[in-house]
Amino acid sequence: MKQIITEKEILVALERQTFLIEQRITKNGYSFEEACELIQGALLHLNDIHTFAPKFLSKQHLERFELTLQDVQNAPTDLFKRYVNPDDYNKSIILIKDVLLKHKRKAVGFVQRAAIDPVKGLEPLYTTSRIYNKQPCLAGITIPLAKVGKVTNKMVRALEETNYMKMNYHKFASLTPRELEIVPLLALGYQNTEIGEQLFISKATVEQHRKNLKRKLEIRRFVDLIRFAQAFDLI
Repeated sequence: MKQIITEKEILVALERQTFLIEQRITKNGYSFEEACELIQGALLHLNDIHTFAPKFLSKQHLERFELTLQDVQNAPTDLFKRYVNPDDYNKSIILIKDVLLKHKRKAVGFVQRAAIDPVKGLEPLYTTSRIYNKQPCLAGITIPLAKVGKVTNKMVRALEETNYMKMNYHKFASLTPRELEIVPLLALGYQNTEIGEQLFISKATVEQHRKNLKRKLEIRRFVDLIRFAQAFDLI
C-alpha cells in the first residue's frame, strides 16, 4: 500500500478530514463530538479563534493528556502552558494568525513538542488547523509524529479522494440545484420513475437530466457515479 511520507501529503490528508467533519456537521446536523468519531488514531480539537484557548477536545485527546472536560472548561488558558513547549506554541500562534486569519488560506500545518508522557518527556506532534465557520473557531487534527506512518496509512484513501476532488471539482461546481438532487438518488439506485415521483417531475425530465449528468460528469459506469457522489458527500 502507498505510504504518505511528506509533510505536504500529511497536511492534504488531514485537511480532507477536517473538511469531511465540517460537511457532516453542516449537512447532517451532527455535533462536533459525533463527527469526531469519523477520525481514528488522531486527536481532534476546537480552539477559540481569538484567544486560541481550547473549546473542545476529543475523547482521544482527553485520554492522551489525562484530562477531563471539566479541566478544559475550568482552565482553558492554562492547558497549553502546561503541556506544550512555549516556543513551539508561540510560533504556531504566529503562523495561524498569518496564514489562516490574515491571508485566508484553507489550512496550516505545524509541529509542536508536548509533554504527553511524563516518562518520555516532550514528544513532537503534527497539527493541521483550519477555520471552522459554524461557530466560528479553529478546528484542528493532531497526530504524534512517531505514529505518522501508522496513522497516515489509514488516510491513504482520504488522500486519494482529495486528489479526486481537486480533479473533479469543476464538474461538481457546474451542477444545477436540481442535478444535485438527482445525483444522490441515481447513486442510490433509484429508477427514473421513482426519482420523478420523489421530485415531482416527469420521467422524461429525469431521463434528460441523466443524459446531461452523463455528459457533464463524463461518467460511463455506475461505480463512477457512486464514487463522485461519495467524494462530494452527496450520499
